[in-house]
Amino acid sequence: MTQATMERPSTAPANTDAPIDPAGAPLPAMPTPEPRYQLIIDETVVEKISAKATQHIDGIIDMKGNLLARVQEGLGGDAQTKGVAADVIDDHYVRIDLDIILEYGKSATEVFDKIKETVGKDIDKMTGLNVAEMTVNVVDVMSKDEYASRSGNMADNGQGDAPRQVS
Repeated sequence: MTQATMERPSTAPANTDAPIDPAGAPLPAMPTPEPRYQLIIDETVVEKISAKATQHIDGIIDMKGNLLARVQEGLGGDAQTKGVAADVIDDHYVRIDLDIILEYGKSATEVFDKIKETVGKDIDKMTGLNVAEMTVNVVDVMSKDEYASRSGNMADNGQGDAPRQVS
């Protein structure tokens, strides 16, 4: 005999809280549902991780923000996800679009390879998601000096972005 098949007669009083059918017989107890756990990663989290990962890649002058990012920066806000759009496809995969300003003289293919490696690793490490698709749009190319002078002049139809630290 195993312990699972052994039963000891109950000496405890009957459970008066047990449901009873109309005929007066006790109904079987409802099984306790198993807990359901769910981790949801918001797209803005993926965007922020991607943006932070690109900050340390040599050859990227800045990320190119949209109108909303420029307005946020103009009002003293910090557009931490400018130039990044993410779409969480399902529980396992994400799609990312990055708009970068490439430093003049740097290889776009080498910068692209570094972006794929760095962003993909950080997203996987921090969220468990895998990059199913990544598009890097090189929207401009300029020297650091050109970028510094251009970003200091906000009279360029709102196209100037605040300079960032490049390692």
